[in-house]
Amino acid sequence: MEKNLELFLDNEKAVVSAPKQFFEGDYTEKDLEKALSSIENKFVRKHILEKYSEYTKVGFPIWKRLKINSISLPEYKYEGYFKGVEEDLDLIDFEGTHRKYVLLSDIFSSMGEYIEVDKEKEVKVEYIDRITNDVYKVNGKLVLVRILKTKNFSNNTLRVVADDNAEVEIYNIHVSEENSFSVDNIFIIVEDKAQVKVRDIYIGEGKVAGYLGVKMNGNESNVDVRPYFLGSKNAIFDLQYLLRFVGLENKGSIKAEGALSDEAKVVFRGILDLKRGAKNSEAEEMERCILLSKDSKMEAIPSLLVDENEVTASHAASSAPLDEDAIFYLMSRGFNRKEAKSFILNGIFENLINELSVFGLEEVVKNALKKYIE
Repeated sequence: MEKNLELFLDNEKAVVSAPKQFFEGDYTEKDLEKALSSIENKFVRKHILEKYSEYTKVGFPIWKRLKINSISLPEYKYEGYFKGVEEDLDLIDFEGTHRKYVLLSDIFSSMGEYIEVDKEKEVKVEYIDRITNDVYKVNGKLVLVRILKTKNFSNNTLRVVADDNAEVEIYNIHVSEENSFSVDNIFIIVEDKAQVKVRDIYIGEGKVAGYLGVKMNGNESNVDVRPYFLGSKNAIFDLQYLLRFVGLENKGSIKAEGALSDEAKVVFRGILDLKRGAKNSEAEEMERCILLSKDSKMEAIPSLLVDENEVTASHAASSAPLDEDAIFYLMSRGFNRKEAKSFILNGIFENLINELSVFGLEEVVKNALKKYIE
């Protein structure tokens, strides 16, 4: 099982208090029976039964940052979960934002894909208020576009194995409405000489708990992660990114940028974890946020864990209001204040908009930006 952090040094162990838990509002054995009665695949049924024994022992976490102390799960409805699986499910096991939410997807997913990619495949999925579980094993090239919309509650889990020389591109577009709560857990295993690109986009007014973990087992791979966020009203984005370097000569970067207005808040935890033996690896982390109101806030919590001498590693974070000098400079060139603000904000998301235009999704970001330029 992949822990977020391995808190051991020689014979010493750090003690970390677990969040308080609650069990109210959870699915019951009747819901489990409903799930099993909908699924004919014996391997999926076996997997669910194995996970359920642990599920009942773990409660939902009380998250102070997200102000979550209760939950309202949707009525369980099976719509197609791991259809066509012809072998025992050997899924990557990981903690994610919290173990409970990973198990929730493993047992009570209403939808989910289990796909092996040998050559080239492009997949586009759109989930609205769903509990989902997707698995991709990639030997060739995968381009995956996930559009995750939350009006009330959603819990989405994604596992990816990037085998030797695999190419993986993932675009996660999260759109949350006011008073909604969503969880997205992703874990990626990377082998030799794989190329992995991830673009995370968080837009909206809801509460979001996001987790992306990447473990570079192989050598000479490259992992490029770029989160973007646009939060307004009372949005809270609590995001955690973990890049774990195990093999030799890997490159990994996390570069996050965004803007917040009203009372929106982002908590950004980036962890670069370079294990002993990860020689000649390069790790980089950066967070930058523009605060468009006096009540918006960013908490950047970068962590650099280095257990190997022969590496290059760095991190940096900043949050600040719009640069008035930049505004003044643009206004001196003939633009009004609104136009100058537009240029600065659009500059942050320009590369993302260009990448999304390949899929005809650039308007998602463009329309969201309009709210921040008034």
